[in-house]
Formats: sequence, C-alpha cells, structure tokens
Amino acid sequence: MKTTRLPVLATLLIVVLAACIPVVPGLRNVDGQTWSARFDVDVQAGGTTLNLPVLLSMTFTQRLTDVTAEATIEYDAGLFRLQTGGLTQLSGSLGFDDSLRLDSQSGALSFDGQFVGERLVGTVAFANVVPVGNVAFTRTR
Repeated sequence: MKTTRLPVLATLLIVVLAACIPVVPGLRNVDGQTWSARFDVDVQAGGTTLNLPVLLSMTFTQRLTDVTAEATIEYDAGLFRLQTGGLTQLSGSLGFDDSLRLDSQSGALSFDGQFVGERLVGTVAFANVVPVGNVAFTRTR
C-alpha cells in the first residue's frame, strides 16, 4: 500500500503545480527575450536627405498577453556612433494571432508587427513622424 501511495502523491503534486502556472495554448512566450533589427531611417534636413543606419533592440517582459519592452537604439553614422542606452519603455499587447503592438507613453517610439516564424516583422515609428516599414527583427538573446 505504501509503494502505491508515493506515485499517487507525486502525480497529485505535479497536477497541482501545473494548475498554478498560467499556460495559454497558442500564445507565444517572449518573456526575457531580446529581439534586434538593423535598418535605415531617411531623415530630411532642409533640402538634404540623410540615411541614418539604426540598430534597435527590444528586451521583453510578458504577463500573459500584456507585454512591456525596454528599447535601446544605436545610430551608426560612420564617423560617430550614438548609443542611447535604456531610452524607451514600451508597453502593449501580444495577440493570439502572433501580432504585437507596443507604444511608449512619451510617443517617442512605437511598433506594430507580427511574428512570422522566427522573425518579428513590422513598422517602427519614431515620434509618430518617421515610420519605417518592413523592419525584420531576429531573436538575439
């Protein structure tokens, strides 16, 4: 009798622990992951257009469908490199269709996209003025 009690108790313990951990079938998990993309931003100054290479990285924290991200931006203009550090905190939601929408409270940065396989593809907007479409992020960490 004691030999059957141990497997039953172990199974019961596993079932109770599994019930305490929220798992939503079909919902992508990005918690703790960092995704990065390199792309060019065209900036017009007077009559001149500058092509500014940008590296944008976002590190995610997720609670079910609520997602926050700390974004860092690095501008590489050849002669100088400007790294912002933890510039912007973004918040938004992850949809069951793998869509992701993030905005900063200040309006400095927003992202609207979707996971496509192992890539995150969408539109990045700086200050809601300079949108850059078809930006492809890959998981870096």
